[in-house]
Amino acid sequence: MKVWPVDSKKTMLSPQDIFAVAAHEDKESLKAFKQAAAKAGVTPERLRYATMIKEYSDPRLIRVRSGNTLFTIAALPEGIGFVRGYNADIASNYIHNMLELNKAAARMGFICLLAHVSQAAYSAVKSAIKRSGNKEIKMSYDAEQQLLAISTGKGE
Repeated sequence: MKVWPVDSKKTMLSPQDIFAVAAHEDKESLKAFKQAAAKAGVTPERLRYATMIKEYSDPRLIRVRSGNTLFTIAALPEGIGFVRGYNADIASNYIHNMLELNKAAARMGFICLLAHVSQAAYSAVKSAIKRSGNKEIKMSYDAEQQLLAISTGKGE
């Protein structure tokens, strides 16, 4: 099966299609699924897809969609949210979708979002925030943990 990111400005995908693309595109997590998938007799992509569906279905999580990206937010104490993204959008839209998620999180009362992201994703978000001119949003990144902390601009 050949899957690839789709420009949400042209075509909106179903959630199932978003998970299919995201499962194939997340090369880093596919490495972690390789051994378990072999034991289960399925491809790492199939196992990752099933895991994404299960994660996204957790009723304790807040679900947000922007373009062809689905996000979950686990609400932690003191206005902190832990985010996971399932992306099937093109790169420029994905950055926009993350910024839209940040705005939505602010409206929900979150003051800070945490997410595991690559160095490249961090750099792209940092650049996008700089271009946006929104000085209320602050970011920090722990490269060793690949953990991004980004303020929503709420409550500061």
